[in-house]
Amino acid sequence: MAEAVLSAAAERIFALIEEQAVYQVNLVRGAEKEVRKLGQELNTIRNVLEDAENRRFQDKSINTWLWKLRHTSYEMEDILDDWKYALLKLHNGEHSPVDDAVLPNLLQKVCSFIPSSSCLCFKKVVARHEIAKKILNVKAQLDEILKEAKKYGFKIYMPTAYPLPEFGRVQSTSFINTEEVQGRGRDVDTLVDKLMGNGGSQEESGIHVLSIVGVGGLGKTTLAQLVYNHSRVKGSFDQRIWIRVSDPFDPGVIAKGILESIGEESSQGFVHLNERLISVRDRIKGKKFLLVLDGFWTENPCYWIFLRDCLGCGGAGSMILVTTRSEWVAEMMGRSEIFRPEMLSDDDCWLILCHTACLEWNEVETFVEIGKKIANKCSGLPLAATTLGGILCFKKSLREWENVLNNEIWEMKKVEDELFRPLLMSYKELSPMQKQCFSHCAAFPKDYEFEVESLIGNWMALGYLGSNSDDMELKGKECFNVLAMRSLFQDFQKDDDLDEIKSCKMHDIVHDFAQYLRKSGREEAGGVEVAAEMNKSKLSQACDPSQVSNHVDEFCTLYCDEFCHEFCEGDSSPNLCNRFVRLRVLSLARCRLQGVPHEMDKLIHLRWLDLSGNTLSTEDLKFIFQLYFLQTLYLCDCSLEEIPNEIGNLSHLRHLNLSENGLNELPSEIGNLLQLRHLDLDGNDDLKELPSEIGKLSFLQTFILPRRVTIQIPEALAHLIGLRKLMGFKGGSGWSKLGLLKNLNQLAGFVSLQIRLDGMDLKGIVEDSREANFSNKKHIEALQLVFNDEMGEEGSSRMDVIDALKPHPNLRMLCIQSYKGSKLPLWIVSPANQLRKVELYSCDCLTSLPSFGELLCLEELSFNGMRALEFVGGEFLGITTNTNFVAFPKLKKLRFELCRKWKEWEDITAEEEESPAFQVMPCLTKLQIYDCCSDLTALPHRLLRKASSLEMLDITASYGLQHYMNKEGTDWKSISLNNPRLQISKWL
Repeated sequence: MAEAVLSAAAERIFALIEEQAVYQVNLVRGAEKEVRKLGQELNTIRNVLEDAENRRFQDKSINTWLWKLRHTSYEMEDILDDWKYALLKLHNGEHSPVDDAVLPNLLQKVCSFIPSSSCLCFKKVVARHEIAKKILNVKAQLDEILKEAKKYGFKIYMPTAYPLPEFGRVQSTSFINTEEVQGRGRDVDTLVDKLMGNGGSQEESGIHVLSIVGVGGLGKTTLAQLVYNHSRVKGSFDQRIWIRVSDPFDPGVIAKGILESIGEESSQGFVHLNERLISVRDRIKGKKFLLVLDGFWTENPCYWIFLRDCLGCGGAGSMILVTTRSEWVAEMMGRSEIFRPEMLSDDDCWLILCHTACLEWNEVETFVEIGKKIANKCSGLPLAATTLGGILCFKKSLREWENVLNNEIWEMKKVEDELFRPLLMSYKELSPMQKQCFSHCAAFPKDYEFEVESLIGNWMALGYLGSNSDDMELKGKECFNVLAMRSLFQDFQKDDDLDEIKSCKMHDIVHDFAQYLRKSGREEAGGVEVAAEMNKSKLSQACDPSQVSNHVDEFCTLYCDEFCHEFCEGDSSPNLCNRFVRLRVLSLARCRLQGVPHEMDKLIHLRWLDLSGNTLSTEDLKFIFQLYFLQTLYLCDCSLEEIPNEIGNLSHLRHLNLSENGLNELPSEIGNLLQLRHLDLDGNDDLKELPSEIGKLSFLQTFILPRRVTIQIPEALAHLIGLRKLMGFKGGSGWSKLGLLKNLNQLAGFVSLQIRLDGMDLKGIVEDSREANFSNKKHIEALQLVFNDEMGEEGSSRMDVIDALKPHPNLRMLCIQSYKGSKLPLWIVSPANQLRKVELYSCDCLTSLPSFGELLCLEELSFNGMRALEFVGGEFLGITTNTNFVAFPKLKKLRFELCRKWKEWEDITAEEEESPAFQVMPCLTKLQIYDCCSDLTALPHRLLRKASSLEMLDITASYGLQHYMNKEGTDWKSISLNNPRLQISKWL
């Protein structure tokens, strides 16, 4: 898993050779040929790494070779850092902490007696000698590694060269012993209902796909078997077909299997794919079938299309049931519904374990206490319970069971062979870069909540995403998405406004698997690649030279908890910095530090540093700002009042978090951070303005301004045309100009604007709003407009402002808050909009609602604090004269809250209710009316009867509608006449 590090090292070697020519300094004199050859050798080795990675599971000695290569790769990276660092320092004529390591004591003494220019020459000579010596040394190591590689006969990687036969795919069948299954009754019922719902009453032609998606070992195949053999399913389909999908996916093999399953004896005679597909089409045409495709892994839609087009002639209600680890497979199939099974309870895992361990009824009581603790280790994964039960089958004493309980799960041979088999199949399909990123997660403790942005920063810091400065974040996001879609992460927390994952966790068994990979990768070499999160006792040993491991200086990642502060501040701090010399990632967040060790400036290889939640001074920052290779720096909540000019030294910095401090200004040198992608200034309430040099940050993509205060934005903001995320921008009367946003057409995701109106120059604000050109910002998905209205008398110009802010039709979510106009502009209800969600908050002067029913994609609609709203009329539905009319065709949730003057909701006519061509809210599932006017005493009965999908009517603190709570009353019976599923919430 050293491919990305090797690639980065090779690229940096040739770049540094060119850079030192620019500086007119040669720090590798006498070793130029070896340096160039080293770069070539790195590329040579990189080409065989995928072959070596696949074969390491068959030949354990390859693990040692890979570990040596990884170790040497990082050593090469460190030398390149030293080389680059020395170039920078010699170019600037500065002395650095690295000089202390490079210059012998005698030469340092000599330098103190001779002129500075001569001393600089002395330093060049010594630095050149030391770097060249290190390069020759690592070159010798690499030569040895290349010799060993020849012994293994590695080949340039071909995708199907080594299919890892000992971890090959196990064939499945449709047969199952239901007595061995626990805890899946509810899932089976849900799946059968879905098959019957889509497959039983569907009259339209075409196939429907139901995909069971989850991590390997979750029991997806078992669920499919239970559904396939369910009595309701057996009687509902003309043909039931079970196919275990081949790897790689072969539509010809699938077609052959279908023909054989339905009794086509002559299928062997069909040699060509086209012949087989024609035969399948002819045999299933017009028949209602259920096809199970178990273990579908191929993500190439081209292969699926062949089969899909052939199966499309099946009878109405035909279904395909797919089991897969990849969400991409489910999405690729189209018209697919995804079902994700839950993990089993510990009690269900215990029952599986009892059955598999062959416990007699009289033995259960003996082992129940320790057995349930072992079941807890399964973390809800059925395959884990089955595997551990198999291990316990021949262990008949409590001592043997305790030994299984106390062992790490990945140290058991049977677990490696059986439980990790499906996970290894997922792992095998990852690219070398993705494999490294995945295995890095083993460095964190179980149940750790990964912040996606921070995790990607770790991968960057460790060199896993290459060295191309332009696209590392994009590579990181793509890599995370691949791992997430393959079910290697879970418990996703998403952004409130966007469908973007902010954090996640890793299932315990998947974490065990990642640990197994790291263990097997260095099993015989005995080294330590990455340090897990350290507590007080571990760090104490690491800082004590008498106790420290010989491999601590190889640690790349170190996370310290809050109990480590005394070691970071006391006598141990020099040892901390001296021992962990190769750190790339260091977190000392919330360690209650009062300053940082001054020796920290020796950690020159650091790329990622988090010091959030500690108390730091300006002098501390000066030491930190000598870590020239930093890419990510978190200084959140550090009691900072000033940022020193030295911040301009961090020319590689890409992510800077200065939030929740007391900064009153930023130095102009922040404009030197030309690689900066992310800048967070939120919570700095004393910050009044920004330096104009902010406009030099041409690569800036995320800019978070203080949201509790108003700061003056310089005109230079208009130069940040690559900006994708902007938070806390405030424009309008006396605030920043909205026109600064004119050319920021890459703005994406969620954008929030606060707009001040005071009536002094309203016409100018309208023109400024139009200048912002929001209609050209097609990447914005969610827009929040918050008005700070100080105009007093209501005027029509308010609508001119919001009309001028018309967004691109691609907008998916719109929130308008504190708007005091009496009407909304027409663009809001344009059928061309792609709006999925609309929220109106505290729009006190709106007396009526526009035709939201015309929005074709709208799924959620909410009105809160509409104090002037008295009447909701037919115009709300957007009724037209069209023959076939659908109001709110996709609306699922509708909410009215704090509408204190609302008195009437106009119903549709009896003729409209009877007309099958007239539809109203066909997808509505939930209607909420919360704390509204007691004068509202009736709901639109005809309209609600047309909303046939309505499942929940939530009426809370709206006393005029209390009579609907009586399910025996005429009003309730009237609205639920056509919908027996309708429920009403409990009165509060």
